[in-house]
Amino acid sequence: MTDDEYLKSVRHGLKASVKFFESKNRQRRERHVVREFLRNLGYRALVRELESVADDPPDVRFRGCNFEVKEHLDPGRERHREYKEALKKACAATDPSELLEPFTPRDTSLHELYSLVLVDAQALAKTKYPLAVRRELDLLVYVNLQDVMGMKVTPFPDVAPLASLGWRSVAFVEGHWSSVLTATERAPALLRDVVGRLIQRKPPRRKPRLTRSSTGARSGLGI
Repeated sequence: MTDDEYLKSVRHGLKASVKFFESKNRQRRERHVVREFLRNLGYRALVRELESVADDPPDVRFRGCNFEVKEHLDPGRERHREYKEALKKACAATDPSELLEPFTPRDTSLHELYSLVLVDAQALAKTKYPLAVRRELDLLVYVNLQDVMGMKVTPFPDVAPLASLGWRSVAFVEGHWSSVLTATERAPALLRDVVGRLIQRKPPRRKPRLTRSSTGARSGLGI
């Protein structure tokens, strides 16, 4: 690939990202988050099964789940603006080296992610969702932190403070990792069955995987 071909490819990808993060595509992004969360757990969600709700909450329904999707970004980040600025820079570049940026990879941990989710769940419970609503919602936090590359598997945290908030279930997705931190008896079985576990997506098999039955700018999700 020549330098010009590389720059053209980068610009094409950034244009697609700018479009994807327009406000009109919010529901599409929410469905994508849910789909990636489920893929990490081993479920292959069919597109038609992921139902966006016009009068939310919830944001997305799937096999009895009422997912309310929230994204956790680093403080001060505005992803749509980031991609627009990156596109502007790429369009002005004449050499790939002009697009190089400092990168300091780091690991996150289950303990760190739980702390972030707890803060978000508490804030939402206090400011937006009354208890009667929380009891019917499955909160799904998409943790999108810059420069995170790995996961330190720490002991599972004490989730009692999170469970006391009254959400039907609370889970997170970060890259190829998903976890259902807490779930009540009212939560769908597909969430209750994996509660208290940190699950990493397995490499794809050579043969197609069967879909389970209903009873059974940097982004970790590539968006």
